[in-house]
Amino acid sequence: MGKIFFRLVLGGIAGKILGLLREVLLAALFGAGRVVAANRIALTATLIPINFFTADALTAGFLPLYVQYRQERPAMARTLYRAVHLLLAVFSLLLTVALIFGRDLWVGLLGPGLDSHTADIAAAMLGIAALGVPFYVLYNLNTLVGLANDDVRLINLRPSCQSVGLIVATVIAWRTGHVSVLAWGFTVPYIVLWGWGAYWIRRQGYLHGGNDTGSHRLDRAATKVALGMFWRRLRPLLLIPVILQGSIAAERAVGSLLGVEVVAATEYARFVVDSCMALLAAPLGLAGLASFARMKADEVGAGLRRLIPPVILVAVPLALILSLNSRGIVTLLYARGQFDERAVDVSSVLLLGFALGIWAHVLGYTFVKVLNARGANFQVAIVMALSFGIPIAVNLLLYKQWGAFTIGAASSIGGVLMFLISARWLSVLGYSTRLLAIALPGAAVAAVAGYLLAGAGLLRLVASCVAILLIWTGYVTAVPSLRRTFLSFVLKKPGRSTDEPQPDGLVATKSATGEQ
Repeated sequence: MGKIFFRLVLGGIAGKILGLLREVLLAALFGAGRVVAANRIALTATLIPINFFTADALTAGFLPLYVQYRQERPAMARTLYRAVHLLLAVFSLLLTVALIFGRDLWVGLLGPGLDSHTADIAAAMLGIAALGVPFYVLYNLNTLVGLANDDVRLINLRPSCQSVGLIVATVIAWRTGHVSVLAWGFTVPYIVLWGWGAYWIRRQGYLHGGNDTGSHRLDRAATKVALGMFWRRLRPLLLIPVILQGSIAAERAVGSLLGVEVVAATEYARFVVDSCMALLAAPLGLAGLASFARMKADEVGAGLRRLIPPVILVAVPLALILSLNSRGIVTLLYARGQFDERAVDVSSVLLLGFALGIWAHVLGYTFVKVLNARGANFQVAIVMALSFGIPIAVNLLLYKQWGAFTIGAASSIGGVLMFLISARWLSVLGYSTRLLAIALPGAAVAAVAGYLLAGAGLLRLVASCVAILLIWTGYVTAVPSLRRTFLSFVLKKPGRSTDEPQPDGLVATKSATGEQ
């Protein structure tokens, strides 16, 4: 798993650099006004129904089963791929038609606070983005085929290609005045990615193997068995997309009620947090899906105990830096061109809310993917229902009192719930909380120093960040349990599953499979 994780991280860095350029350019040329708000609504309107039907079907239903079949029955793996590919192709074409003809209604539901002009722009953008749905869905399927073969190149290619497309579209929209061109920045890259992905997995021979001499009847029988197993894994997860996509829809609706600048600023703030998540949580989760699916039951606990300490030791200071310096970071990244003082105010408040729970999001996301890999999809359904359902209530009930901060705070609350519940089911909650308790004094001292040094200007931003990192590093180095735990992860060869030395006072908990 370690090799896959580091390849995903390195591949994600290039994409995030381009993504930063994309967001900075968008902020400078269009600010946080109606054009950006319409674009955010249109892309959300495109992705919600896609993810509603396919996200968990692919990562939790298809990938673990495909990995299992590749190891035991390669011909069944190929049969599963073909069956799921056909289902997704039909579904995505129907969804494209539905989005195009129902775009005005769908935009109205997601953006009840938008004025008519902004809603019209969003509907026009949605009609263009909908054309990319089939290519987006089928490319995602091909990336998982690559991942099952320990090939992360297709996954790493996505953010860079998408960012380049959006950058080009942003420049064209600004130069021509045709703002709907922004939506082509989503559609065109996924057409290119789909074509390359289909070519790549065939060139690499990932779909070869097994016995091709069976009759058509046997193929139909194998397809029925493969889809039956796929459905069995997917069935417990049917509630998840309802809650997850409902949470995103509620966030967009609340943002539109608070003002178009909140809709636009939400993604500027979220980009900063999501970039960190993409470099930590997503690689850990995706690597965990492939690696933990192959582990024996008695190896899972040791694998988790190797994974948790370095994540905590990286994510905690990251949360401190982002939350204590939210205004300085937003100013440094975006405050130029059309991005005015009001946009800075709103974005920094949102970033503060998102950053408070980033440590929990990183751990929780990873734990959920491990549960997926172990086939514990019923537990995953409960985790996701609570960690996204409760933030929906927070957003809807408190937005009038907390304003824009509500959206970020609700996300952090969801992250903490995801961490607590998934860690409990994996039998590592006690281990994780004791490690957090050992780290707390160092985090508190670093937070005080970072807060006192934070302020306007690049110099104070750098001083605050450096102080947090120096104090935190000194504390980790000075506390033997933290130092040994971190070094054990760094020095351990990837793939070993023997138990790691535990931090002082931390007793290895029951194996992760003990409660499944």
